[in-house]
Amino acid sequence: MRAPRGLDRSTFKIVEGWPYVESLLDDLLATRKGGRVLRRGYGSDVPAFIDAPGNSATVLRLCAEVAVAADQIRDLETGDALVRFRQAREVSADAKGNYTLAFVFDYLADGTEQIVDRRFYTGASA
Repeated sequence: MRAPRGLDRSTFKIVEGWPYVESLLDDLLATRKGGRVLRRGYGSDVPAFIDAPGNSATVLRLCAEVAVAADQIRDLETGDALVRFRQAREVSADAKGNYTLAFVFDYLADGTEQIVDRRFYTGASA
């Protein structure tokens, strides 16, 4: 499988390989489902977690949304999956609803394991 290539969403420079896949993941997590007119299924429900209770059920739902979003990352030409979600780990959480989660992916283009840390803010406490 060749390395995917496209535009980075923040710099608009051409990026290739894992950095491109990581920018796709960030875009999917920041885009609400139904927010793109021609791609209604694109995105995730992660933006809906603002004001969600800051508890373990919310963390579990966040992890599930990341797994579903990762499944949408596909090669534009072949439709082949580029990543496989393997697991999530809670790195830190506080009473204000701030979570840092580590996600482990298999990057299928070269067979490596990639770990991505992301912060989420629900804005609510348990």
